Amino acid sequence: MNFSIIPLYNGKKAKIYTIQFSDKELSEYEQFVYENMTIVPDAVRTLRTQLKKMSYHRGLADNFFKRESPEPYRVFRIEETKEDLRLYCIKFSGVAIILGGGGIKIPGKVKLIENPHLNAICELLMKIDDLINERILTKEIIITNDDLKGNLNFEI
Repeated sequence: MNFSIIPLYNGKKAKIYTIQFSDKELSEYEQFVYENMTIVPDAVRTLRTQLKKMSYHRGLADNFFKRESPEPYRVFRIEETKEDLRLYCIKFSGVAIILGGGGIKIPGKVKLIENPHLNAICELLMKIDDLINERILTKEIIITNDDLKGNLNFEI
């Protein structure tokens, strides 16, 4: 599982990254858009607009996110999504988010565990959060006031 954390939006209010696995052509965010644009195009467009607004104008206020993992993990769902569309991320305070994948929640299934495809995405993001945290502890990655700095390439 080799991957890199790559920039998506580089605004003054927040940095938004996504995950690029070395064996995949599309980043996790690009794959999310590709898979959902034909099903719920308005929701995907709205989400894309909201991500840009977060990065360039509004920042990463807590009310834009809902925790989807136990602490100390930083996996959240972006609350800007509509029509049961879910997009998950790793959130670093008000500084940056790293977008993972997502999809449409199964109707009538409230809990994450009842949606195996979405639960698998969150579990993967928790593993990635562990790897990032290891590098934060060894100072290979540093969280500054406005960005993530350091080695954002992972070879596992």
